[in-house]
Amino acid sequence: MTKLRDLRDLRAPLLAWSMAALVSIFLHAPLPLFSTRSLAVAWEMWDRGSWLVPLFNGEPYSHKTPLLPWLIHAGWAVTGVSDLWPRLLMVLLGTVVVAQVGLLAGRLYPHKPQLPALAAWAMAGFWYFFMFALQVMYELPLTVAVLGGLLALCRRDGEAWTPWWPGVALAVGFGLLAKGPVALLHLGVPLLAARWWHPDAQRDGSGFAKRAALAVLAGIGLFAMWLVPAVLLGDPDYRQALLVTQTAGRIKDSFDHAEPWWWYAPLLLALMAPWWWSRWWWAQVPALWRDAGNRFAWIWAVGVVLCFSAISGKNPYYLLPDFAAFAILLALAADARPRLGSATGFAVLALAAAMLGAHALAAYLRQPFPEVLRTSVPLAGGVLAVLGVCLLRWRSLPAQACGVLLAMVVLHAGITPLLRAQFDFTPTAKLLGDAQRAGTKIAFLGEYQLQFHFAGRLRDPLQVVDEAGARAWAEQHPAQWIVVNSREAWRMSGPQPITQQRWRTRWIQVWRAGDWRALPAQQLPLQAGAGELRYQPR
Repeated sequence: MTKLRDLRDLRAPLLAWSMAALVSIFLHAPLPLFSTRSLAVAWEMWDRGSWLVPLFNGEPYSHKTPLLPWLIHAGWAVTGVSDLWPRLLMVLLGTVVVAQVGLLAGRLYPHKPQLPALAAWAMAGFWYFFMFALQVMYELPLTVAVLGGLLALCRRDGEAWTPWWPGVALAVGFGLLAKGPVALLHLGVPLLAARWWHPDAQRDGSGFAKRAALAVLAGIGLFAMWLVPAVLLGDPDYRQALLVTQTAGRIKDSFDHAEPWWWYAPLLLALMAPWWWSRWWWAQVPALWRDAGNRFAWIWAVGVVLCFSAISGKNPYYLLPDFAAFAILLALAADARPRLGSATGFAVLALAAAMLGAHALAAYLRQPFPEVLRTSVPLAGGVLAVLGVCLLRWRSLPAQACGVLLAMVVLHAGITPLLRAQFDFTPTAKLLGDAQRAGTKIAFLGEYQLQFHFAGRLRDPLQVVDEAGARAWAEQHPAQWIVVNSREAWRMSGPQPITQQRWRTRWIQVWRAGDWRALPAQQLPLQAGAGELRYQPR
């Protein structure tokens, strides 16, 4: 079992990560499309009392399982509906992940007393993990479940390995509830390869396999306690998507996020930056590879990457639960050679130079930026320059990881004016919510990703239409509203949009449907494909 002194050794990385995350996550409103969509799904379930079946714009939503909405609902039951609890929840889950990585390293290497803290620092120092943990997304509950299962599998009593199989079963069940069958892949690689690294499996292979199989089946049984009622409550399309399409449809010729087999190889160089950019790391890889005591980390990391490479659907955050394997390997390297290379310092200095020169670069871009960026970005660049110089001097893993965390906070703060100006749908969402509560019907032209639902507390679905359908809908409902996505801001005379706001390089405009239909552009013949909606989650 985990003892208090095990966590006491992790106080510094846990405090550093949680403080950095708390500062960063409240700098601006939840960002589209990840956070706003996750919050909207939770809101629709809460508002309609649909506790078993996730909803997406009023329809059963097969893309996601309900653990994250349930965790959000648990907080809302105490605090009321807001985005405060979901953001605190993400910080809490991220902190738990950092602690789990340290605890797992301690169980794998009990004779290396420095390794748990080093592994926790390594996990805290992954820039992608930090930035992604600021989003309200399903991967963090999945990561907690996966690491919890591996901690149960690696439980030790002195020198003896005594897996806690009920914990493995719970991890499988909660992992499935967090993200679906992909949880079996994350846990399955270490389990299936246990004969190569787990002493209990090496001593009694058949007994280990039977107990592992029973634990997995028990976890699936826990998942079935939600799955069966949800399938019965959903419509036929939901059942087909949940049971077949969401898994089989991503394995070969994926309907979503399809990428070539080699896609993760170059991506890992970016995800593992700046650690993998250092000669210090690559000089130690051969020794780490040859050490039989490191088989677990290598099997887990390489096995999962190969499995995901063979699957058609790919995304950087699919690997998030397995960052712990890379953190343990990085910690082992730092334990062997405590003075790291200079890559981190130079990477931060390069980022500082880019931010200090951003004003000159912006002159060549035909995009309007908030005026305050002229101050915030160079100021952040100056802080990063000082930080980069410090990182060239202090090269221990804790110092470097803390420096990466601070760099991410400073970078995030520097670009916050841009995020607030071009990534915050709250003003438009509240306008739509007020109009809907007053009885106005609202249509959305294009692919709707729930970007308005939570911030506007929308209680009814938006009518999602393609270009041909939008014209017909506007003719039938001229007094109602339609939301469109435009390349340019509307500056013409005549009818005006009710509101418009910038969204990245485009503009979101809200029109009275009759005014929009009367615009000269809507008198032109429709283009080919105007009667098709590219993709809409179901």
